[in-house]
Amino acid sequence: MIETLLSLTINGVLIGGLYALAALGLTIVLGVMRVINVSHGAFYTLGAYFTFLFSIMLGMNYITSFLLSALIVFAIGVVYERILIKPIRKEELNVLILTFAGAFVIEEIVKFTFGPRYRNIPPYLSGTVDIPGGSVDIQRVLSFAIAIGIVAMLFIILKFTKIGKAMRMVAEDEEVAGTLGINVDRVQMFSFGFGAMLAASAAALLSPIYLLYPSMGWDPLLKAFAIVIFGGMGSIPGTVFTGIIFGVAEVLTGYYISPTWKTVVPFLLLILIISIKPTGLFGEEE
Repeated sequence: MIETLLSLTINGVLIGGLYALAALGLTIVLGVMRVINVSHGAFYTLGAYFTFLFSIMLGMNYITSFLLSALIVFAIGVVYERILIKPIRKEELNVLILTFAGAFVIEEIVKFTFGPRYRNIPPYLSGTVDIPGGSVDIQRVLSFAIAIGIVAMLFIILKFTKIGKAMRMVAEDEEVAGTLGINVDRVQMFSFGFGAMLAASAAALLSPIYLLYPSMGWDPLLKAFAIVIFGGMGSIPGTVFTGIIFGVAEVLTGYYISPTWKTVVPFLLLILIISIKPTGLFGEEE
């Protein structure tokens, strides 16, 4: 019993780390730009389908496909922010409506380009790693390791690089950042593109585990929103911690209760934490 629980928990942590990676992109955009990007799930979809395009249709190796997908979605995010978000960024409701509409447009473009049927990307690694109570796919272990590496890179960028410090300053106070000579527009453009890239990276890592279909981005979008709110709006540590909580909760619920409940329980946890602490686990009162 204990070994089974440990095995399930480890599997939950592995998948939760990837959920956290997807949610981090939403956290960054929310923290730096203070806008809600409903197109975040669409960028996730693009990351998965670009990975499919490069790895399956063009026959490239998985790592190259992953890197190209992330970079292309970063560029798409930058263009998206410049053309669509920047002119109306101060109008929060309009941004919400626009990104909601944009998500549907991207979904239809994917459907037109790749067709409506389900696609899959075969596992890029075979074999398992033995753990107490069972085993886990080595592919999930490597995907988790890559996700942790990206999260570590994000912390390094935010802590030690010029653009990272500028992002933190803009997130803290946009007007003060401008008076200090920081190009706020450029920082926000980079932040939006970086957020899209994180969503695409998570999708590329999860695409050999889940099926691909044009509307696949809505579920990770809802999860990302729930993770961001649960962990505390704009809190990067809160997002990472909560992503892992959600992953573990899903796996344990699917095994001990019912697979049909595994996507519901994390949201029940969200309701519970918001009822107790409206700012989320790591959120602070303004």
